[in-house]
Amino acid sequence: MDAYQVGKLFPHEEYCTGREMNVAIPTEGFFHILMSLKKISRKERKLFTRGTITASLFEQRDIPFLVVDFGENFSIDISFDISKFDDETRRVWLASETNAIAIFLVEATTGILEGIRLIGVGFAPELRAICARQKGQKGIEQRVLLIHSAFTTKDMVRHAIAKTVFKQDS
Repeated sequence: MDAYQVGKLFPHEEYCTGREMNVAIPTEGFFHILMSLKKISRKERKLFTRGTITASLFEQRDIPFLVVDFGENFSIDISFDISKFDDETRRVWLASETNAIAIFLVEATTGILEGIRLIGVGFAPELRAICARQKGQKGIEQRVLLIHSAFTTKDMVRHAIAKTVFKQDS
């Protein structure tokens, strides 16, 4: 089991590339999200650690996108492609009832974990149902690129099929 500690190096070295990226990291039950950003501002850190988070589910051509909005134009979207999972991994992942997502904010240039939030989305069954339709499909990566060229993150929120809001207690 990996230990995640704010102020320490993010334990998954393969994601500490020095580049900015948003990545869904599959787990046996669901997934984590890595937000690796350069020069994280004080405002972004505050919105991430203390702000309200709105998670939205957008679907297009059998590809689910999770939009995580921290407010004040600080948001990301992540697509899901489980077509590369082996049959056993896919079966276990699709059968899981877990809906918890750990979101990690990492300074890309140093690999230091700057913040962690844990959310649970009520639309996990819908997300898994969309992913289940991917079995045997090819060309998902190309479809993701086309969808990203056609829809902004704001468009995805506007056309979301489900949303969950998380307020941080002060």
